[in-house]
Amino acid sequence: MAVLLATEGKLTPVSSKTHITYQFQLNHECEFLDIDFKYAPKQYQDKAASHALIMEAIEKYAEPEWAEPYKKNWEGFYPLQNLLTLSVDGPEGFRGSAHRHPPEQQHRICLDAGLTSPGFIHGKLAPGVWKITVSVHCVVTPECRYVLEVRGGEIVD
Repeated sequence: MAVLLATEGKLTPVSSKTHITYQFQLNHECEFLDIDFKYAPKQYQDKAASHALIMEAIEKYAEPEWAEPYKKNWEGFYPLQNLLTLSVDGPEGFRGSAHRHPPEQQHRICLDAGLTSPGFIHGKLAPGVWKITVSVHCVVTPECRYVLEVRGGEIVD
């Protein structure tokens, strides 16, 4: 099994609502791609800082008639969480996405629909340039680190 992409990164709240795209080359058709993705921390455990962020969001996004009830029950929004998700594109187009909340994920794309992870499209894995996009929906912690690895190879029975 060959490592096709291995990278890591550090994000801050300024990174929210951005996308980071990585490319890797498949030199020949593979039977599968395995994707390992993890990021940390998941939750922001600083209650005072979270309180300030929650109040700011309520002021910005809540309808005026809901703002006061939300402010009184702000702890219902605690703890705040970082959210990063993945999308994959092959040389022939979109191959799926994993818009999931767990901070540690493993995904597989292969010919067999039963072995391909939910959210991804099974089928041949054509040679060419592949792209994997990390969508940074929200970073609330001062720093969030991620690790991404893509491996490809042949399924061995």
